[in-house]
Amino acid sequence: MASVQNDKADDRDYPLEQWYCAGFSEEAGEKPLARTICDRQIVFYRKQDGALAALTDRCPHRKAPLSLGLVTGDNIECPFHGMLFSPQGTCLNIPSQEKIPPAAHIRSFPVEERHGHIWIWMGLGRPDHALIPDMHWMVDPALTAVHGSLELGCNYLTALDNLLDDTHLSFVHRNTIGTPKIVQAKIEIEGDDDWVGFTRWTLDTPPSALHAKAGGFTTNVDRWFNVRFVKPGTVLIDVGSAPIGTGAPEGDRSRGIGLFSNHTVTPATSGTCHYFWHAARDFSLGDAELSENMRQHMVATFIEDKDIVEAVQHNRECDRENLPELNLSGDVVTLRARRIIAGLIQRESYVGQSQVA
Repeated sequence: MASVQNDKADDRDYPLEQWYCAGFSEEAGEKPLARTICDRQIVFYRKQDGALAALTDRCPHRKAPLSLGLVTGDNIECPFHGMLFSPQGTCLNIPSQEKIPPAAHIRSFPVEERHGHIWIWMGLGRPDHALIPDMHWMVDPALTAVHGSLELGCNYLTALDNLLDDTHLSFVHRNTIGTPKIVQAKIEIEGDDDWVGFTRWTLDTPPSALHAKAGGFTTNVDRWFNVRFVKPGTVLIDVGSAPIGTGAPEGDRSRGIGLFSNHTVTPATSGTCHYFWHAARDFSLGDAELSENMRQHMVATFIEDKDIVEAVQHNRECDRENLPELNLSGDVVTLRARRIIAGLIQRESYVGQSQVA
């Protein structure tokens, strides 16, 4: 059973009893890594055996960031007055005095590395490792992957909405991955109380700029999207194109190209979030030049997303009239994902109230 949280569920739009992506494994090296996650400042550092530790990035003395300090063995030293903390958050030494008061200890967080990602459990309850999303594509030797990250100036739910709504591709991404037919293509939705996903086909359509370049297509293609939302902030996408009439809609993709991409959004503050992406392909394996071209193309695509979601955030923050937002038929998947997230928060609130009672 989850423990009572140190803030009210009504005050936040994200659940805490979940795993959140904090970055890629390669980001955590010799120096401490600082990240704001769920309105909390966290410092990550590697111990002598290479395992990660995650602590509150704030010394309890004068609130100096530990991420500016030194890692000494398995411990981390405050850069201000030299207080030393263990991976469990225990204060081991205060140079200016012998006594270590209880208030000198800080919180540690469960952390795990899987498939090249760093995951942190933000709740106070027992972490459920089965909830970490499956991203094996990232390290599959039969695929070639590229990856990256962006800091977005928007609420994480806005970023999730954007990922789960592919009707925007025809407009935001005209010059990259969008094609005109997407917005009107039939959608098939599936899911339950814990996840939601959809499949969309655009048949006999011009290839997107990215697919045309990657697959060498000179004629129309049949294009597929298989999208799945995994709580609390991951979107798994299987997308590809094949020449028309070659059997892709019936299951034969052998003449086409496919991308398996993972997109994970982690709330930082109410108006900012972290966006971690990666895409693994099943064609032209090991081609470094193609990988770099695809990486640049995908970055250009995500910059288009960044521009629009940050503009949306700005308009919402400036809306003094508190105008209602209109939902369209294309929003059904995003609304279901938001209900799943709201349900997680509500259950945490209920558990907290029952324990207080």
